[in-house]
Amino acid sequence: MANKPIKFETKIINNSKVYLKVSDVAKVFNQKVADFKDAHPDMITKISSCGDCISEIDFNQLLADDSTAMNIQGQLELTKVESLRTKTDAVMSFQPLKLLLGRNMLQQLADIKGCRTIEEYITKYELSGEMDKALQKLLQSHEWNTGYSKMVDYLFHKNGDFNIEKIRSFGLDVQALTSIQCGGKMDLDAFVVGRGVFHRITDLGDYELWDELHIDNNGDLILPYCEYDSSNPEVGNINISKSGIGRDFREHNVVENIIWCIENLKVTEIEDYEYDVIRCDLDTIRLSVPIELLIKMIRSDAVSTVYIDKIVDFEHDGYLTDVRDMKVFA
Repeated sequence: MANKPIKFETKIINNSKVYLKVSDVAKVFNQKVADFKDAHPDMITKISSCGDCISEIDFNQLLADDSTAMNIQGQLELTKVESLRTKTDAVMSFQPLKLLLGRNMLQQLADIKGCRTIEEYITKYELSGEMDKALQKLLQSHEWNTGYSKMVDYLFHKNGDFNIEKIRSFGLDVQALTSIQCGGKMDLDAFVVGRGVFHRITDLGDYELWDELHIDNNGDLILPYCEYDSSNPEVGNINISKSGIGRDFREHNVVENIIWCIENLKVTEIEDYEYDVIRCDLDTIRLSVPIELLIKMIRSDAVSTVYIDKIVDFEHDGYLTDVRDMKVFA
């Protein structure tokens, strides 16, 4: 048996349930993975890209039945899953009860709003309003969106080595693509764009030295770069004026630009990918495409992540799918 508690670094959310990796769980009970799977075959769930997993509920049951393992772990493994879907489902489930108990009041409100029925009023005003409140509360409560705020500051508030005003003074600009997962987590992909330029940027210390962008003696726009992680750091220049690509990426949004690059430029697959699956790695074109976005391009309803081609003020803004077609009333 393990002499110290096992800390679960990885937890998987699948169909609104929390799962643990079998390789981690087996350590708690001091078993080989194969032996654990043989002992509990009915508890094993294979999750794509995660391998063999066991639900947190089943793990806690096993732990409660094993006093030795429980004494070492010290506590059950309980994870709170807070998502927009669960919050909005709760809002929707309450509407029939509200209709039953407050029909007269709701009829008056429906008349004031010019709605033909109480159901129309609830769907158009009550439901959308409550869901919007749930979304805003969810977004504001998540500390994990501080990374999103830092990226916005880096791009637009001159808090680092990136000066957007200098970028724009050379005829370039910045485009942003915000992604919001159903749990409220937000990410930001940003690109410097121009004629022949669609270059991803991060706040992690890119090779490209955007703050040293300049015009050389030949009148060409030059972007210096340095590969810091090389054993012999390479310093060089990218001639943005001679990209050989005629498309003006400023005239299109991020998703349109990504699709154009996939269709017209050389893209390669990313081996052993965890997040991004394909990329384009040219001098003035740098991008990688996450699997969720790629699926969204093919079938928009297959992925719950929402993509918005602008910066989102998650302290005040909220984004919801249309609620008019939701089945609220039986």
